[in-house]
Amino acid sequence: MLLQLNLQDYLNKATRGELDLPPVSLEQFTADCEEAVSRQLRRENKPYRLRMSGLGRPLCQQLVERSGVREEMDYNGVLRFLFGDIVEALMMLLLREVGAKIVSFQESVELEIAGQQIRGTLDLILEDELGQKKVWDIKSASEWAFNYKYSGGYDKLKEDDPFGYLMQGYLYSEATGLPFGGWIVINKSSGQVLIVEAPDWQEEDKKAYLKDAERRVRILTDPDSKVVKLNTEFETYRVNGILDRTGNKTLAKQCSMCGYRSHCWPNAVLHDKVTSKAKNPPQVWYSLLKNKAL
Repeated sequence: MLLQLNLQDYLNKATRGELDLPPVSLEQFTADCEEAVSRQLRRENKPYRLRMSGLGRPLCQQLVERSGVREEMDYNGVLRFLFGDIVEALMMLLLREVGAKIVSFQESVELEIAGQQIRGTLDLILEDELGQKKVWDIKSASEWAFNYKYSGGYDKLKEDDPFGYLMQGYLYSEATGLPFGGWIVINKSSGQVLIVEAPDWQEEDKKAYLKDAERRVRILTDPDSKVVKLNTEFETYRVNGILDRTGNKTLAKQCSMCGYRSHCWPNAVLHDKVTSKAKNPPQVWYSLLKNKAL
């Protein structure tokens, strides 16, 4: 994509000392960062409401939130969100400097779904070199997510989308009447930039996600809807090619990353992955930990 080449070329010029950053651009970036710091360090406890950005998350998570349970966050979670906001501000600085045609930024949108007005704030609308306007989302990614999810393109993201990024994009698309362009991604570790484009043949996917969004809104606005926890999984390993169980159970990946984990799984244990042979094994959330070693 031309935009990705333009961004890379601009940053290459920066490495050679060939850029002259206008003061107005630096002032805008400073203002964006100031707003991000204020938002993350002065967090408010807002009442539950349906939003486009969260509608694709696991339903159990949203139902627990609806019940009034407060989300738990480790202290570094604030910094993670702040890093993401600053990366987004930096990307906007770069887009302005490379001459990208920015139609709209941080635009509030609204869409009626299942009789409810669902609001959201899209990241960006860009007009490409052919004059086509599209909705884009800016993402900061870990090394792992950048290499194993975003680098796999749209289809890889569609396979595993626990945060509902595709639904979010298509809701913004429907609300604006514009195609969903995809994601502009920055690797927080390496600084690499990647443009992940949504396909031009997206109407079938869009219809499916909009239909699922309607189903979700009906569930989430039904006062009788109950929380159904995600299933735990038996931990397995292979011995001489034969699959066996350790006797342990692990939480679903969505539960491991959920801020309401201790509400649903108060006895869950974070422990080194029992089946790992690595010197520094990854840590895994166990709902049942009978055997701590093989």
